[in-house]
Amino acid sequence: MELSGLKPSVQAKLAKLGIRRDFDLVLHLPLRYEDETGITAIASALSGSAVQVEGTVRSTEIVYRPRRQLASRIEDSSGELILRFFNFYGSQARALAPGATVRAFGEVRTGIFGGEMIHPRFRVLHGAAPLPTALTPIYPTTAGLAQAALRRLKQAPEEVDRA
Repeated sequence: MELSGLKPSVQAKLAKLGIRRDFDLVLHLPLRYEDETGITAIASALSGSAVQVEGTVRSTEIVYRPRRQLASRIEDSSGELILRFFNFYGSQARALAPGATVRAFGEVRTGIFGGEMIHPRFRVLHGAAPLPTALTPIYPTTAGLAQAALRRLKQAPEEVDRA
């Protein structure tokens, strides 16, 4: 069965991945899985390990070391961590406003100023947000096709907004 009802731009992006039918979508397997089912205390996050942390933004600033970057310092009851972005949008800087509670997933590294994550996946929490109950699949994608969009298509193609 063809992937009908999707926008032509989405169909073109899927075609770049070799996905032209519903069956192709079923056979598009994840490259790996990431564990976002738990929260690691910042002080317990080991350098070199990919973990998910949750904390409150203490400060966010655009710094020039040696090039423009966004550095956001978050903290929990055990310590603090810097979320560093070399490529970013103004909306990301606004989302990481001091006082915001964020959940970030990435590899922890030891930097000059302590522990840091480079380009972590993050989301701002508004109230209580449940943790996933299963591992998060990471699929091979192409430019313009986000992981979240591909996951939605894989989970329930009939429920996806195809307009």
